[in-house]
Amino acid sequence: MIKDLKGIIVGGPGATKEFVVNNGYFHHEIQKKIVSTMFDVGYSNESGLRELVGRAGGVMSEIELDVEKKQVEEFLREVVRTYPKATYGEKMIRMALDKGAVETLLLSEELRKRTSELRCESCNHEWKVSLLRTDPIPNCPECKSESDSIIELSEMDVIEELSKLAQKSASKVALISVDTEEGATLYNGFGGMAAILRYSIG
Repeated sequence: MIKDLKGIIVGGPGATKEFVVNNGYFHHEIQKKIVSTMFDVGYSNESGLRELVGRAGGVMSEIELDVEKKQVEEFLREVVRTYPKATYGEKMIRMALDKGAVETLLLSEELRKRTSELRCESCNHEWKVSLLRTDPIPNCPECKSESDSIIELSEMDVIEELSKLAQKSASKVALISVDTEEGATLYNGFGGMAAILRYSIG
């Protein structure tokens, strides 16, 4: 079975597809992944495959949204436990990633943050900070110099940065849309980032 297979869409000419699906031609592990909606296509070659993909776009979107909903639901169930295998908030997520404790990193597609590396020209202090795209450059935390003395050395989108950190410990990354109630909850209630953990980090 293909890892992370979300669903199998079947298409074909006439009644052939229904006959094959309904008469035990597939292994039971494959059978349970077949989605209920089947599509009529005129060919059984590569042209038919392209036609199937074109017709099944809506179903594929529904499958993707269903997977996203289940991932957020798993996080929400886990985070309320006494010793949760889940966490949220950028600081806690970074700590969990550093420990290699993250099983699945959930990031909202609406997340608009960047990690900026800054340097103060007045005292040469360097630091990193996460900022929303609309946030101004902050004052220096050491000498309190104002933003006109601060140089931005580099910046990286937070989704990209956290995804790279997740790859180092073979953590999965799931981008969650806000097209479902669960996705909206992740964004509005948890700042657009959460993690399902391999073990509780207390």
